[in-house]
Amino acid sequence: MSKAVTSPDVTAYRRFSADRQIASGFAALREGGVDLSQIAPAASKNDRPTHRDAWFEGVLEQLPICVYMTDAEGRITYANRAAGAFVGREPRIGADRWCITHKLFTIEGAPLAPQDDPMAAALRESRPVRGVEAMLERPDGTRTPILTYPTPLFGDDGALIGGFNLLVDISKRKQAEQKLADTLRHDRLTGLHNRPALSAHLDRRLTQARLAGEGLVVMRMDLDGFKALNDEHGHAVGDAILIEAAQRLRASAGDAFLARIGGDEFMLVSGALQTEGEARAQAERVRCAFADEFFTGGHSFKVSVSAGCARFPGDGEDQIRLIAAANAALNLAKSEGPGAMRMFDLAEQAREQERLTFSRHLRQAIERNEIHPHYQPLFRADGSIAGFEALARWKDPVRGIVAPASFIPAAEEGGLIAKLDAYVLRSACIEAARWTQPLRISVNISALEFQSGDLPGRVAAVLAETGLDPERLELEITEGVMVTDADRAMATFGKLRALGVRIALDDFGTGYSSLSYLHRFPLTTLKIDRSFVAKLGVTLESVAITRAVIQLGHALGIEVVAEGVETPEQLDFLIQEGCDLTQGFLLGRPLDASAYAHVTGA
Repeated sequence: MSKAVTSPDVTAYRRFSADRQIASGFAALREGGVDLSQIAPAASKNDRPTHRDAWFEGVLEQLPICVYMTDAEGRITYANRAAGAFVGREPRIGADRWCITHKLFTIEGAPLAPQDDPMAAALRESRPVRGVEAMLERPDGTRTPILTYPTPLFGDDGALIGGFNLLVDISKRKQAEQKLADTLRHDRLTGLHNRPALSAHLDRRLTQARLAGEGLVVMRMDLDGFKALNDEHGHAVGDAILIEAAQRLRASAGDAFLARIGGDEFMLVSGALQTEGEARAQAERVRCAFADEFFTGGHSFKVSVSAGCARFPGDGEDQIRLIAAANAALNLAKSEGPGAMRMFDLAEQAREQERLTFSRHLRQAIERNEIHPHYQPLFRADGSIAGFEALARWKDPVRGIVAPASFIPAAEEGGLIAKLDAYVLRSACIEAARWTQPLRISVNISALEFQSGDLPGRVAAVLAETGLDPERLELEITEGVMVTDADRAMATFGKLRALGVRIALDDFGTGYSSLSYLHRFPLTTLKIDRSFVAKLGVTLESVAITRAVIQLGHALGIEVVAEGVETPEQLDFLIQEGCDLTQGFLLGRPLDASAYAHVTGA
């Protein structure tokens, strides 16, 4: 049953039946989603106030929604029938102030003092308060989220006479919001947390760890070779592997927080871990989870995971630095091969940063054409010059002259070698085409460039552009290109020789040397590696090998060049053995083309 009391304020309170007060009540009801048309017909303006008072109270009694009213000081003066059932107790008319609930909390769960109740604010500020969500607690401890609609009521003279409030159950809406939030914070494919959820969780964990003086570990993980697998077998297989990978990670993670942050990229945030040993144990559990093969689509797949770990607070004191450290550790792990795990190491990271900086400067140097060919002469036994080898030289504004042994491997690793090779080839051909003397020009071609695509087509295009006689161009390759894919190498060599281009086998004797290669491939030149030349007169083995290579080349009709000649004794031995051409610092250093203009006739 609803209850009301008679007090000194009741007479004034009853005057809420004035048009504007009823209008305020109806407005609040409508805002609360109440459909009054289904309860009672609208009253006409000619109805007497007493009838309208009774009618309005009758409407409130029929409502299935909690409604109550207060006097100007916030004491409860009326509560409808639904109110008691909703709050789990009979409101204490005249005793309760501002709110009829047993206890009231903020929507986040913090206790809310009676004077901070939305109704108290509406009466205190003499204005409706809207959009305030709260959590009511019943005497049995159950809680329900509510939306309140406190509205102050005024008499004909404009004085505050009380308040009117609705408590609307928003449980279903909150459940829907939570479901939507869960959807937005989880990865659709794997069901793991996503990147926004990871960021929010890591912020909370870092705050907790700072307060508790604890450590934690962030582990970044990638599936090794996943992109190639996904490209080869299709997205259906790739998705199935990602789903199972997530399940395995979840099973090995324990109480750690796990998220998928991209394609095959995952992140783990540990519980409280204090030592490197505990972090490594966590990583080992993850690694072991991938020991068994994956089975999907009628096929089995061996998939490993690489991981990089960073520790709080040692490796980073905030989210950005900690994740960056984990990423850096993962990059180091991946450089070691599949299935590796690395802890972040500041010294190693400094070296890695230097490597990345070096690669960036190298890329800029190539793009700006700051790497130029220098030319080292190749001498016949009579002292005349047969041609030049084009050697890339980089003069960096900060580092000075950078040795090719440093930047060539960096160019290969950074995917820049093709562009570098193309630039040196074109520059050397343009330069040689200017010479009045028909001297040979030799250009090194990396194994990656040789295997990357249509090398004969690119060479033909450069020859056509520069007008250089193909027989003056010699391309130097290493033995590795013949071993990796012999049939493909044979086809490429055939096309190059068909253009008229010479082919030299560089660094002969240091790699995969085989007599069958010399017999099968259309080589024109053998270059004896400088390591053998350097030991001439020092070890009998070097003397024997060098002599044998010269004799072998001549027997096969292949020209022989010795590189790295630095002493007169080395030169004398090579001439006596019949070596066709020699090059080295003793005879001529790599210099800008202008230094040899008197020879080339440029």
